Amino acid sequence: MKEVKIGLVGANWMGIYHSIGMTNVRQAYHDVMPVFEYVADVNEAAAKSAVERFGYKKMTTDWHDLVNDPEVDMVIIATPNFTHAEIAIAAAKAGKHILCEKPMSNKLEDGEAMVRAVKDAGVKSLVDFIYTKCPANILAQEMMQSGKLGDFVTFRGEFDCSYCADPTTPATWRQVASIAGTGSLGDLTAHVVSLSDMIVGKKIVEVFASWDTVYKTRPDARDASKEVNIDTDDQIYIIVKYEDGRIGSMSSSRVSVARPDSLYYEIQGSRGSVKFELSHINDLQYYSNDCDPKERGYKTIKGNTRNGDYANFCGTDELGISYGDVMAIQAHDILTAITDGHDVKIDIAYGHYVDRILAAMEKSARENRWVKVDEI
Repeated sequence: MKEVKIGLVGANWMGIYHSIGMTNVRQAYHDVMPVFEYVADVNEAAAKSAVERFGYKKMTTDWHDLVNDPEVDMVIIATPNFTHAEIAIAAAKAGKHILCEKPMSNKLEDGEAMVRAVKDAGVKSLVDFIYTKCPANILAQEMMQSGKLGDFVTFRGEFDCSYCADPTTPATWRQVASIAGTGSLGDLTAHVVSLSDMIVGKKIVEVFASWDTVYKTRPDARDASKEVNIDTDDQIYIIVKYEDGRIGSMSSSRVSVARPDSLYYEIQGSRGSVKFELSHINDLQYYSNDCDPKERGYKTIKGNTRNGDYANFCGTDELGISYGDVMAIQAHDILTAITDGHDVKIDIAYGHYVDRILAAMEKSARENRWVKVDEI
């Protein structure tokens, strides 16, 4: 079994989830072995925790040490958005394969530099659009592409979270534009765009967006007696136009009291429809016109061993797999691309493509007008 030695930059939140995904690859697959080689975090306690929890062999507070270590094969970049480009370009130049968080970069020119660096180095890359790896969403893609749903009519997608619903929640880097770029747009809508692109299979060519910062100030996480001015979006609503002239809608919010973590979409075709909700990560809802009208209605297609990589994690239908298992499916894609050379669809070039669509949405929200993606 071939080994891929992992270096993790950023040992909190998503860095932990990526490590869980790599751990689950060890259990579910038998063709590649991720090895926890090195972890870097400016917070030494976070790096130490990753060593203790996942067994990383080495730790540092300087990511340069990790990127330049000859033992590291792949670098996971799970740091604030504004750091992605510098780390990724350095990693590519050092011959390391890359798994990067989204949004890929705050500036499109930085994203272009990342694409060039990866291409010039000939390394494999992947950007974390995790939900494109859900077996239920892969089934939805197959149903759309096979014509089972008929001609595409519309897409509606939303991603609501509650991590900023309490106005007394202290400000973090995600609320500061110089670090995060945008707020709910880059953090959440990016996933909705990737699912539309994957399942609908048609490019978004024009957008009209409106956004809102509900809570203009928040306590400073470093000193609660001070306040931080918030300059990123709490929520955003977008109308999108596809290359075939059809329209759809997307929205996201980080201040939704009632929805702690709710990703939802519905795709309507001329013959049927599918819808998905993250809290039922294994299930796909399917509506078909191809039946007696009195029998019409959404039915639930439960998670089963014939969809995607479901069977690697669960040997029977309906018991279901977890978010951590889906992280493993994504991790397995980049790991085996490194060992066997296959192309990764959600690579850094794709991440830059999504970033351009997000930039059009941002420009539309700022200028209050329709914006063509080709303008960006």
